[in-house]
Amino acid sequence: MFKATVFCLAAVMLLSGVAIAQTNVLPGFKFQCEDFVIGSSNLLSLSGAGGQAYNLNTATIMQNQSDVKPCSNACQDELVCFIQEGRVIGECGGTWNIGQLAMVMGGQSQLVGDGCLPKQQSQNLGVDLGQLVSKQDGTGNANAIHNVAAIQNQTASNSAGTMNESNIVAAGQISTIGGGPVTSGQVTSGLLVNTTQTQVDL
Repeated sequence: MFKATVFCLAAVMLLSGVAIAQTNVLPGFKFQCEDFVIGSSNLLSLSGAGGQAYNLNTATIMQNQSDVKPCSNACQDELVCFIQEGRVIGECGGTWNIGQLAMVMGGQSQLVGDGCLPKQQSQNLGVDLGQLVSKQDGTGNANAIHNVAAIQNQTASNSAGTMNESNIVAAGQISTIGGGPVTSGQVTSGLLVNTTQTQVDL
């Protein structure tokens, strides 16, 4: 007889990008922004005489914006792919546990003036991943995986010139534990990535 518990929570929040009319910002300027947040957790527990526990959380985000006028252009897009996976295979007794927690967030903004007026654009991406895998006695193995890929692109142009920004983050995290019937162990791992870019043309 075995006992398996699987708990997962995945949340995706899109703070919808908006292109705001020039009259709502400054005369002769256009402004647009887009943001996203992915929060995901995973808990697997297995004990007893063999069995399996498995969970998979995935999220894909794609956002695009453009504001094209005769005197200025503003375009931005972002693509995010996220995978969180945990698997326990218990063969003979023991207690196995997997805990995973992930937060991925980012945003972009642009302020572009017509003609030769100033322009500014900025990007930010953040990835925070944590995993804990443990076993107490028994035979088998447990694996925890995080994969994140995020791409951001921006282009702003007016009569004074053009500026471009790109931001790419690829992050992976793998934790594995196995062993014989009287062994115990634990793997704990953490990963933190933050990027920020800003361009200003006065």
